[in-house]
Amino acid sequence: MLIRRALPIARRANKTVSSSWVIAKILNVFGSNKKYMLQIVGIDIGSVALSVVVVDEKGAVFNSFYQFHRGAIADTLRSMLDTVDISRIGGIAMTQSGPDILRDVPRYDAQIAMIAAVKKYHTEVGGILFVGGENFGLITFNKQGDYERFRSNSSCAAGTGSFLDQQAKRLNLKSIETLSTVAFCNQSNTPKIATRCAVFAKTDLIHAQQEGYSIGQISDGLCEGLAKNVLDTLVPDSNIQTPLILAGGVSMNSAVVKHFRDLLQVEPIIGEYSHLYGAIGATLLYLEEARPEPLDAKTWDELFVGEIKEKTYGYPPLQLKRSSYPEFTTDTRHLYKPGNNSAAIEVDIYQPLQNIQEVYLGIDIGSTSTKAVLINSQNEVLIGLYTQTAGQPVLL
Repeated sequence: MLIRRALPIARRANKTVSSSWVIAKILNVFGSNKKYMLQIVGIDIGSVALSVVVVDEKGAVFNSFYQFHRGAIADTLRSMLDTVDISRIGGIAMTQSGPDILRDVPRYDAQIAMIAAVKKYHTEVGGILFVGGENFGLITFNKQGDYERFRSNSSCAAGTGSFLDQQAKRLNLKSIETLSTVAFCNQSNTPKIATRCAVFAKTDLIHAQQEGYSIGQISDGLCEGLAKNVLDTLVPDSNIQTPLILAGGVSMNSAVVKHFRDLLQVEPIIGEYSHLYGAIGATLLYLEEARPEPLDAKTWDELFVGEIKEKTYGYPPLQLKRSSYPEFTTDTRHLYKPGNNSAAIEVDIYQPLQNIQEVYLGIDIGSTSTKAVLINSQNEVLIGLYTQTAGQPVLL
């Protein structure tokens, strides 16, 4: 049929019809039919990375992008979308996990979107283990495949993808991908690293380096600690529903996946688009509600919400100025040494005491030092006392 439509055009132009010309004209005719070419863009804005997919009307992935945004969400999204022909886009869908930076775009719950994508690519699902940049969670299903419950981590980002990224920088590794590679290749024992807290992890990293552990061993120890932290939080009873689907950016970390496998004694399933399930799910939910239609916008910039350049302050900006601070100077100072082997007490007398005078005593007992002060009814400091607590605050 397309050949019959192309040949009359050649005859009217008095051209000798070659096979290459006919093929080019067929592609032209087919390409002009927008109904068959419209695609849907899915966007999932995470805490550290951006996922973008382009799918056809049946939900098949045509193109995909995954990139760390480092806080520059709008600029990163622009650079991704600039490679997509907007004239071939018939709809845009986003998850609710990120800021509202595109106008008039439907947004869907990130958890529901992930479930939609997982169920498209996996016929049987017992649980979905999601580990992202700053959060992780476990969605479980019953034997009939119906949603059962969702459990997630606290607001602390320790033991997530961004945690590994921080440790990679401390180890002077080029990227999180490098950390994953050297960790996966490690065949030796690993040091124990406290991945529940980034502060403790830094201390453990220093100790591990001082003890002579290699970068591969330390990296593997970090990945093992992350896997343990995730499972201790989400699966405290070690009872996991199978098949277990891994999702999120950390699903691409082969070292972490290895430790999940060893700790659970279960083979987790990782799909080709496991790190893009949020964006894919958004497009699938969109296609359930609407049919692709050409966008009104001619360029991607028309869809972006205008950024507010001028900052609005709730309070006036801070200014550097000298504050009035009381001068605690005295000419009378001496050191009192108790006879019970207690620490010496520094005594500062600011005003001479009367024989009978109403005073007020204030005491501050710290972990290393104890302070006390006597003031009068006019809030004037009369005497100041300072000594080392030395683990005996009561005796002082």
